[in-house]
Amino acid sequence: MTTRGFTFVADEPHNGALGEGPTPTEYLLMALASCTAQTLRQYVDYKYDTAGDITVEIDYHEPEQEGAERYLQRTITLSEEPDPDDLKVMHDIAEKSPVTLLIQFAWSVRTEFVGPR
Repeated sequence: MTTRGFTFVADEPHNGALGEGPTPTEYLLMALASCTAQTLRQYVDYKYDTAGDITVEIDYHEPEQEGAERYLQRTITLSEEPDPDDLKVMHDIAEKSPVTLLIQFAWSVRTEFVGPR
C-alpha cells in the first residue's frame, strides 16, 4: 500500500506465521490510537508547559453472546495527573478526534483515562 510517497505492508497471519506486516484491523486500531494521541498532544502542548507522555491503547471487544455490543475500548494513560476539569476537557477532545468521529458511524468507542503508571 502507498500513500503520499509512504509504503506500507498489510498482511494476515497464515499457518501460524505472523505475516509480513500488520493486519488491516491492526492498522485501523493504530489509526485510532495515534489520532487520539496526536489530538490530545496538540491540546496539552497548548495548555501546559510540560504535559508528560500520552499513551493510548485500543482493545477490540467482539461480543461472545448473540445481541451483545461490539465496541472498541480506548484506554488513555497520562504520565502527569491533570486537574479534574482539564481531564473532562481532554475526554471531550478525545471523543472528537477525527478518526474517532469517522469510526463511530460503525462502532462504539468507549474512552477511559487511567492514572500515571
